[in-house]
Amino acid sequence: MNILMQPRSINRLSTGSLALFIILASESIFFATMLVAYISLRDQAILPVEHTLRRLIIPLANTLILFVSTFFAWRATSSIRRGKTSTLKSYLLFTVLLGFIFIAGQIYEFSRGGMHINDQSYGGIFFTLLGFHGLHVLAGLVFLIINLLRAQLGDFSVTHHDAIVLGTWFWYYVVAVWLVLFGALYLI
Repeated sequence: MNILMQPRSINRLSTGSLALFIILASESIFFATMLVAYISLRDQAILPVEHTLRRLIIPLANTLILFVSTFFAWRATSSIRRGKTSTLKSYLLFTVLLGFIFIAGQIYEFSRGGMHINDQSYGGIFFTLLGFHGLHVLAGLVFLIINLLRAQLGDFSVTHHDAIVLGTWFWYYVVAVWLVLFGALYLI
């Protein structure tokens, strides 16, 4: 038998996993760069918004919403690994609904934030960070909605559910980025 035709015994990363890893790594560099710019400008800017508990209500609620959505995303993945497609659909739906509630909270926060995108470089970077995170949440929601629709069509099984795992990983990333942004933008 030709050596090129023999199956490999080495575990390989799937193409989807590798692509997602590369995307998330490049996005992390973007967010890190923007955070460094934000932090360096923050010390020079006059903060138009005070860090009070009342000011943190919406961001704290959004943090809780994302934490709960992460639990549902995790449950969706564990459900399909056990072959429970009906609970997969329910958990994906809960995750999507919570994601939309988060987006609504962010829109509300943008409308009453006290800063404006044209508040010098500082305000621009603040809104760029939150806006790009919002776009990532929307991308994650699209990923999850597609998975939900595919689950409705019966596309997933115990042995065929890579898209569910990748969607969950992306959602975990969205939540992790939010935790960093919440700390940097609202607490420090």
